[in-house]
Amino acid sequence: MIFTLSTLAGLAACGDDGLSTGALQAQLAAEETITDGIPAGEGDDVIVDGWSVTFDKYVVAIGDIEVEGGGDGHFHAEGATVVDLAQLPEGGLPLATFEDMPTGLWPEVFYSTPAATAEATRDASVSQTDFDRMVAGGCTYLIVGTITNPSGQRCIRGDDTMCTSATEIDFDLCVPAPTVFGPCESDTGIEGVVVAEGTTTAVTFTIHGDHLFFNGFPMGAEAVVERRAQWLADSDVDADGTVTQSDLESIGASDLGQLLAGYELGGAPVVDASSPSIDTAWEYLQAQLKTQGHFQGEGECLWDGMGHEHE
Repeated sequence: MIFTLSTLAGLAACGDDGLSTGALQAQLAAEETITDGIPAGEGDDVIVDGWSVTFDKYVVAIGDIEVEGGGDGHFHAEGATVVDLAQLPEGGLPLATFEDMPTGLWPEVFYSTPAATAEATRDASVSQTDFDRMVAGGCTYLIVGTITNPSGQRCIRGDDTMCTSATEIDFDLCVPAPTVFGPCESDTGIEGVVVAEGTTTAVTFTIHGDHLFFNGFPMGAEAVVERRAQWLADSDVDADGTVTQSDLESIGASDLGQLLAGYELGGAPVVDASSPSIDTAWEYLQAQLKTQGHFQGEGECLWDGMGHEHE
């Protein structure tokens, strides 16, 4: 699903000093991988190892939007909204509107997927029970769904001597993965957003749903990765049919090489500054979720600033 920069008709506006102004609306969109699931198959944008994926819930905390760099201007919408992307309307969800912005290029756009707190706004798509669960766990995401493969197997920790038939495996994951995304640019290389005079310009933050199945950490074209789900099936350590945090935390560094054979882990976001390496399957999941914030559909954002300073 690709969203492009668009403008909505409005009244012409000028600031008190005579400079032209416009408005900017930040909105949230979900990639089709979340709303429609991911099929098995061969080629791009599918899962290549026989599994297909559906999501029952894909709840995210998102907010803390900043737009900078238009002269000396700085616009900031604090706070976060907790929303289920699996139920997001096709037109997306408005998050914040900035009025009376000077027109022209604003090259630095940032947003965050923080840990959920009790002060966040609960969207109607999220039950009170799920909201409370995210707050209690300091979670950024609550992801619930199923992987299915008619000829699937579960090979515990990737050990092919410990395989049993498993054609359907659920996952229920409340994951802390707080991340600052930005500065962002469109897939055509345009940095930030251009505010037009007398209009409300829409800028879209897009959350992708397939990164937890990537076999690497690309920054740029996603065509360089494959999507695989066998690692998740093999993470059902207690063989109860549902992958949970405890399953993933039990798969330590000594087992990761076997579980993620053929995966490229270089370039992963740092999950824990005190221990920057990926030491468990749980940390691998957290790292992948820290990469999936995009801009205007397929545009890119740096993860946690990646050394870029902003106020």
